[in-house]
Amino acid sequence: MAKFPIQRNYIKHGGSRPGIRLSKVRFIVSHDTGNPGSNAIGNRDYFNDVQPKASAHTFIDDKTILEIIPINEVAYHVRYNVPTDNDIYGYNANSAAIGVELCYGGNINFWNAYTRFTWYHAYLCHNFGLNPKTDIVSHKKLDPARKIDPEHVLSNQGIPFRQFLADVYRMYVSYR
Repeated sequence: MAKFPIQRNYIKHGGSRPGIRLSKVRFIVSHDTGNPGSNAIGNRDYFNDVQPKASAHTFIDDKTILEIIPINEVAYHVRYNVPTDNDIYGYNANSAAIGVELCYGGNINFWNAYTRFTWYHAYLCHNFGLNPKTDIVSHKKLDPARKIDPEHVLSNQGIPFRQFLADVYRMYVSYR
């Protein structure tokens, strides 16, 4: 399996990066940026400069896997008042999950970005002892009244979320 470099260019502490340690990494929440054509570094710069009380750990485009918040720190990538994460995993996503964003659209080659996106999920599962079949959840599943990510972007390419999980699993098995 191809290995991809992971860049770490952390944003400053503030509203997007509170500097609080994760209680433990229990699962991964898959997202997409919802901003077609935005790339990993552009998203990093936005969260660093604007500092909304929202964020994710990692942004992935067709050329880059970019961690903008250390994966052992809290990122605000799921609303707190949505209980599905607690119901499924027994933990709040912001306190126990890594948020991974897929960049797409514009000049981004979807398939290159998708390959990095699936590989990074397999990498996280391997490093944190997570099961790719059960420990990856979509943002849509956690907040279906408001969110469609990443299912909408994946389905536009003919990839149901279950296929994405199968692709991650194949990479995970070859990673070991």
